[in-house]
Amino acid sequence: MSTDAQQAGATVLQLLPPAIRKQLEDLPVLELPANTPVFAASARCPGFPIILSGAVRVFRYLANGRRIELYRVTPDEVCILSLGCLLGDGQYPADGVTLGPTRLVVMPPALFNACLASDEHFRTAVFRSLGDRLVRTMELVEEVATLRLDVRLAKALLAHGETAVPAPDGSCVCVIPITHQELADELGTVREMISRVLDDFASQGMLKPGRGRIEICDEAKLLALAAQR
Repeated sequence: MSTDAQQAGATVLQLLPPAIRKQLEDLPVLELPANTPVFAASARCPGFPIILSGAVRVFRYLANGRRIELYRVTPDEVCILSLGCLLGDGQYPADGVTLGPTRLVVMPPALFNACLASDEHFRTAVFRSLGDRLVRTMELVEEVATLRLDVRLAKALLAHGETAVPAPDGSCVCVIPITHQELADELGTVREMISRVLDDFASQGMLKPGRGRIEICDEAKLLALAAQR
């Protein structure tokens, strides 16, 4: 396996040199339940968060009171807002909350800066992640500006396939454990709009909306819709 491939599949912690990992072992591990704030807009960054397990949802409130999900941080990714705050000595422009039970450690700024300056592999991985995230953010802006809500919702449902479980009675393809409000937050709209589009999807036989869950019945139709521009 190439070095790039190894780095792409490694967690942030694994990319750190052994001596730095040893120092991190002495730091407290934060074990946070779902929906726990990790950082807030306008707050200063206390250090570089390293996700050990779980995920953090990063979102920004819009002027109309809605909020839109910008990205998620998992153990194999870095939080680019934390990176920007540490490099620029600035404040967070968005909020971060745990998506589910999450474990993390916070690398002190001095240790993070020293590691970034001295370790080539870590530095390369961090800035590669920054570049990838910027590309995906540009794609998100384009989607919000140009794609219909039904197309964006179809893409979001398909993206949540990793969390899907088989339908217990075999009547549908799979079941996604997600609420209408969570989808609204992810897409920067309101729950009522999401419910309306889901009802339309249901009338076309694509899915069955439920309480805290959505059953996918016709994945092929969703794929065809998500491919539209």
